[in-house]
Amino acid sequence: MDALLSVKLLDHRQIDQAFPVIQSILPELSIERWRAFTAEQMAVAAEATAGVVAQDPGCPPSGIMTVQTRRGYIYGLFSFAVHQHLRHGRVLAVENFVVLDLIDRSPAAAALMQAMDRLAHANRCAAIHTDLPGRFERLPDYCNAVLGYFTQDGHAVETLHLVKLLDRANDNPVGGPLAEDLLAEDLLAEDALAGGTAVRP
Repeated sequence: MDALLSVKLLDHRQIDQAFPVIQSILPELSIERWRAFTAEQMAVAAEATAGVVAQDPGCPPSGIMTVQTRRGYIYGLFSFAVHQHLRHGRVLAVENFVVLDLIDRSPAAAALMQAMDRLAHANRCAAIHTDLPGRFERLPDYCNAVLGYFTQDGHAVETLHLVKLLDRANDNPVGGPLAEDLLAEDLLAEDALAGGTAVRP
């Protein structure tokens, strides 16, 4: 299976194609918000690399990485951006990690995590920070599997990520679906800390 998969940056022509993949973990997400988010990620990457000859043009400082079959079917993705962190310095911040429910998710997950390492090294990062999806109470089997993949790859729990939603921010009122997701993310992190598994390095 893994021989049939390849890791590629999301192309602008694939934005709508990737929407069902990200919607599998964010069912309340609208296609308009997804298009705006991906456009912003790609614009930031284009601006950062304009006039710069990178060692690896496939490793920009921000974007959306996908794992695809040879025919272009997208089976997983994550968004990323290079940030400065007080403790770790230059870090690769990863969000929206998702792999679809195949017969075996592990090859797709492994391919995406290898891409994280490559992106981090190419961008001279000292660490990778990953925020995993927070729908733990709705998708416990999926989240436990993903936690296992990250643990095996050397990621470890270091922080709890707290979020306060502001009314009307991103047109999502406080107490709406995203608020439930953020609560679930906190529960996921607490559960992982109790069990010694990895959420965020």
